[in-house]
Amino acid sequence: MLAGMFPRLRILPALPLILLMVPTGSYPATAQPRSDEPSVRVIPNRELSFGTFMVFGSGSRTISARGAVSDQGVVALEGARTRPARFTILYDKGRGKNDAIDVSVEIVISTPSIVRENGVSAHLSAFQTDLPGYGRVSTGQVLKLRIDNCRSRRCSRSFNVGGQLHVTRQFGGSNIVVPIELDARVVAVDPI
Repeated sequence: MLAGMFPRLRILPALPLILLMVPTGSYPATAQPRSDEPSVRVIPNRELSFGTFMVFGSGSRTISARGAVSDQGVVALEGARTRPARFTILYDKGRGKNDAIDVSVEIVISTPSIVRENGVSAHLSAFQTDLPGYGRVSTGQVLKLRIDNCRSRRCSRSFNVGGQLHVTRQFGGSNIVVPIELDARVVAVDPI
C-alpha cells in the first residue's frame, strides 16, 4: 500500500533567493481492501516541512527524524516551521477477527525523483527515521517494523521520517513538488 508526501518548493522569481515552503499531503492509495479481509495501510499524518530559507546557487537543509535542523549553503528565514514527516502503519484484521496477534511489516521508501522546473532543481535524500535500528535509511532499503500484542480489530504504529533537501537555482522561480512514497506489506502474522 503506498502513501505519499509532497514537499513543495516556492521560488520568488523577482529576487535572487529561494523561498521554500514544504507542506505535504497524501494521495489516495490504490483500491481499498474489503472490510472483511486483512489489510495494511500507510497513513501520512504530518507533513515533512523544511520551513523557509533562501539559497544563492545551491544548498541543502536536513530535518532529522527528531526535528533537528542543519543547513548547508542556505540562509534561514522566519516563516513556516520545520518538522519531520509522521506516518502510521495501520493493520486491519478484517471484520470479526479479534484474536491477539503480533504483526510483522516491511516498509520501503522509494527513490524520489529529481524535479526540475523554471531553472530550479530539487531532490530529497539521506532519509532518517526514529524506528529502532533504522536511524539512517537508504531508498529501497527494507525496514522491518512490528506491531506487538494487537488485540483489537485495528492496530497501528507511528514513526517519523526526516531527510535532506538539495536545491539548486540557476534562474527563475517556481513551485516544485517532490513526492515521497512509502510501500508497506505484511510479512508475518503470529498468534500470541
